[in-house]
Amino acid sequence: MLARLAACVFATLLTLAAAPVRAQEVDRIAAVVNDGIISNRDLDNRIRVAMMLSHLPDTMESRRRIVPQVLRKMIDEHLQMQEAKRLKIALTDKEIDNGIATIEHQAGMPPGGLKKQFDGTGIPFSVVRHQITADLTWMRVASAVLRPTVHVSNEEIADRLAIIKAHRGKPEYLAAEIYLPVDNLAQEDQVRNLGERLIEQLRQGTPFPVLASQFSQSPTAANGGSLGWVSEGTIDDKLLRALTQLVPGQITPLIRIEDGYHILGLVNRRIAGSDGANDPSAEVTFSQIILPLPASGGPPKDQLMEKAMELTHAAQTCDAFEAIGHRVGATKVGRIGPVRLGTLPPPVARLLGSLGDNQMTPPMEVASGLQVLMMCQRTGVAPLPTADEIRRRIENERLDMLTQRYLRNLRRAAFIDIRM
Repeated sequence: MLARLAACVFATLLTLAAAPVRAQEVDRIAAVVNDGIISNRDLDNRIRVAMMLSHLPDTMESRRRIVPQVLRKMIDEHLQMQEAKRLKIALTDKEIDNGIATIEHQAGMPPGGLKKQFDGTGIPFSVVRHQITADLTWMRVASAVLRPTVHVSNEEIADRLAIIKAHRGKPEYLAAEIYLPVDNLAQEDQVRNLGERLIEQLRQGTPFPVLASQFSQSPTAANGGSLGWVSEGTIDDKLLRALTQLVPGQITPLIRIEDGYHILGLVNRRIAGSDGANDPSAEVTFSQIILPLPASGGPPKDQLMEKAMELTHAAQTCDAFEAIGHRVGATKVGRIGPVRLGTLPPPVARLLGSLGDNQMTPPMEVASGLQVLMMCQRTGVAPLPTADEIRRRIENERLDMLTQRYLRNLRRAAFIDIRM
């Protein structure tokens, strides 16, 4: 279906970009979705919304890149709302208003800020409201239809609890996603180009939730792309590796995995089981080694850094770490703590706050040489989640997977006619 969308983009742009546009052209049908239609006017409004919210210039090139994704999302919304109508599921105005308020909060906007952006633009805010309504309604449909089919056994809860216990003391990441599917190779370049353009806009300050709600094809789009807290074993390994390279506020490059492209944003990071990775009241015990720097004329500093990392990386405990320091003649070897993070120099506190037990910092240059720190123990451990909390977490993971399958099945069974 989307291959055809791409082939029809140019003709669509000629129609939508013409000025002035004749009324009969904007009211022509762009697509038929079962017994519903998407007009050129509808499509043009959504393209303008997407470009305005993502700060893309309204040019032929921008339109060429985003038309397939926008039209695909509109087709999906028609299928979702048709299914909701069949099931007699509808949201109240108050529920929709609450959904809009949530998006504004995630994007750092004041109440009413989203609507205010459209004042004077000539774009009816009803276009945005309709999109948000479709996203929220689909979440309600999926929950009503699929959640009763999700069953989590006590054994599964016990297994997940064991994983959580084993993971305590290791990093986890509060992340958000934009997912751009590639259904066939003909779309590859177009989807990748769109992803790269979205990354440009994110780096220029466009709020992540805004772009996620407009372009992401994941169920998380309705929540501004929020993935919640993720860690090893909860998302694709390639995505997790990319997250580990970020600091809060950064985004990943475009990541290609089996079914499409992902852009991830890191909101925060913490140590699993701690009350807060950088909670100043948390108490830590850590070891340090300071390796001497040679006199002038010695090896370059980057080689010394690599050598220091090579010497210490094999240590699995603080005792082993300190033994290495003594063996190689470190000028200082010792254990510090327990001490509150808030009493340490801020750069040291930030480094230690992001470490799990028996994890090390990279070598750092200090006045007396190259310093490496290893976390030995952290206090202030948060309680383990309850069985009910674990059950809900597993249910939500399965519900997301089943929701994507549900929509794919609706697409396959639908009559979809692209008329551009």
